[in-house]
Amino acid sequence: MESEAPLLSELIFEILSRTSLETLEQCKSVSKDWKQIIYEPTFLPLHSQRTNSLFGYFFQTLKSSKYHSAFVSTAAGAIESTWPRNDSVEILASCDQGILICEREICRNKRFYACRPATSQWQALPNPKLRYQTKAVAVVVLSQPPRYVIVRLYALGSQLHCEIFDSESWRWEKIDSAPPYGEIVIHHSPSVTTAGRFVHWLTLEDNVLTLDVQKRRFRCSPLPGCLPKSRWTWPTLVEYEGELGFMCHVEEEDRSELEVWSNGKKKAVVNMRDMALHHHHHPVAVEFCSSNVVFIRSLDGGGFYNMQNRSFSKVEVPNDLRIPLQVFRFRSDTEIVDLKAGRDASQHKKIVN
Repeated sequence: MESEAPLLSELIFEILSRTSLETLEQCKSVSKDWKQIIYEPTFLPLHSQRTNSLFGYFFQTLKSSKYHSAFVSTAAGAIESTWPRNDSVEILASCDQGILICEREICRNKRFYACRPATSQWQALPNPKLRYQTKAVAVVVLSQPPRYVIVRLYALGSQLHCEIFDSESWRWEKIDSAPPYGEIVIHHSPSVTTAGRFVHWLTLEDNVLTLDVQKRRFRCSPLPGCLPKSRWTWPTLVEYEGELGFMCHVEEEDRSELEVWSNGKKKAVVNMRDMALHHHHHPVAVEFCSSNVVFIRSLDGGGFYNMQNRSFSKVEVPNDLRIPLQVFRFRSDTEIVDLKAGRDASQHKKIVN
């Protein structure tokens, strides 16, 4: 029976590497073994190849009061830019189901959009109360065909409030639950979603602010399993093997390392002085794509660093985006979907440049 276990694991690998993104997300919850298979270093590139799906990052910066962005991937030119050339479009949030939430400014008027870049779909959304300054935005897909919710945190003085847009009801609603008074989320750090319902933000006090989008309740807790603050800098929330974790850069005289913590335990360590990274100017870790592969950006561009074989796969990043304001993970298939319930997909609006 023991000899059958590797064969069964290989069979499951083959099946999962051919399944849809929607089904793949559900498979992560089937068992620990399945989740480990999905987070193997070789799985993601093979799945993208076999299913014709896209995986990469949107780099975004702000120049002359106008947002600029580009999709960065190992598959160069995978997404033809559909961003309007004459308007400022700010990416606010992304998810693994191929949807971006953007704010487009036209003649000084701002409007929220749901965007699916892989199919050039743009859907105008009802505006929230934009007179209150937006502090953070997240998007979560709850079911297929895509029923998605958009979470918007806004500030009234030192108090954060929250309103949620549901694509099923097609309206914004303020929720009763609110974050603790005085908590300030880090605006340029994208949220992390786990279990398809929990949205997490890092605050300036190194706390984790979490919203359960189903129960619509907040909780706030300190970063788990911490090192003394004098030893690390730049904590960043990440998803690590399907769980919430955080990365921190440890800088000491004899070492420069990236540590990854999850569930109160140190899960991985990246030697930032490794020769594969040494020739990159100011490398910064963005996230772990799998248990052993981390995406790195630097002044030279970006790429995927494999901790097992210490290799680096470079990707091209436009020069003006190599010091980005934000980096958003993006994964998508290339099927046209209905971004508005009850509306035929062929009726979706496209922005014409």
